Amino acid sequence: MRWVSVEDLCSGDGLAYFDIVICCLEGASTRRFLHHSSKLGARRPLVISVYPGLVLRYQYDGYSMRTGSDLVWLNCEADRDAFVQMCAAFGLNSDGARVFGIPSLLQSIERPKDASNGPVVFFEQAVIPRYHDERLFLAQKLIQLSRKYPKLTFLIKARTLGDNTSLHRTWHPIDRLLKEVAQRDGGMPKNLSLTAESASQLLAKASHCLTISSTVAAEAISAKIPTAIISDFGAHEDYGLPYFFSSGLMRRLDDLKFPFDQKPSIEWQSRFITDPKRTVDNLVVETIQLAGEPRQSMAERSPNSEMSPELRQFLIQRNGVENVLLRRYQVRKHHRSVLTKMWSGVIRRFRP
Repeated sequence: MRWVSVEDLCSGDGLAYFDIVICCLEGASTRRFLHHSSKLGARRPLVISVYPGLVLRYQYDGYSMRTGSDLVWLNCEADRDAFVQMCAAFGLNSDGARVFGIPSLLQSIERPKDASNGPVVFFEQAVIPRYHDERLFLAQKLIQLSRKYPKLTFLIKARTLGDNTSLHRTWHPIDRLLKEVAQRDGGMPKNLSLTAESASQLLAKASHCLTISSTVAAEAISAKIPTAIISDFGAHEDYGLPYFFSSGLMRRLDDLKFPFDQKPSIEWQSRFITDPKRTVDNLVVETIQLAGEPRQSMAERSPNSEMSPELRQFLIQRNGVENVLLRRYQVRKHHRSVLTKMWSGVIRRFRP
């Protein structure tokens, strides 16, 4: 398999060789791919945009970047309805919107009969919560929870351990904060530890799943693992909580009681969690059929939901194409006042 940049992939006739491209990228890379592949005109492959996980944050921003795709395979009915609503508001065609499901659910989780005796697993996220004191609070509460239930085993699936990296950079890694709390409050409980096991390995043996807002919650719910969505950090869109508002699973850490008695709302689950094993066969048949049909140039597709063509051209003239595609223009411009310039001149004059 070749490793190539988006520009290299789309240059020349390299991309024209393919019939179908499944674009499973984050927003900036999706925007760059759709822009650079438009140079092929109608010779381009059929493009399908797929979300690798739940759309928890910046929902419409993400949708707007993907409207240039021929098909947009969405996670659930609620996402499809929101995508169609956005397209209608901007006069865009939403005929390519499909309910696919959550891709990770294609891999079934095999659980032993005695999984109810397994560990309670908390799945950490890199930027949820984001700030130091919030994450310190989280570490403190997880230690308190493990002390409250000494007969249970608690595992924390850290997003990164040591020098490992991930797509989202963690400002304040959970392992360091746990050590800080433990040193201050009597040491690390013996029934609490961090793990580098994969999410699928942990879900196979977990008795309970704890998370704030994560795709792993959908995987756990689908595997019928008792799950709690931690609500201590409030109803912030930036933390993805709105996705779970109607789930019936939101709990504060102090209110958790094991074993859980809450179950997800049936109505919420039918709207927000779709098993792709029920949809993928029909989608593959449709994709193969569409791949053999003539295609419209991407240059003819309107990007209005992301921004108007006039604004795009204005930004490109001032910043260049790549800086617009990567949104590097989204910085605060600092204009120095006359007084600031005077003081700077005085300082420079008398500086030794």
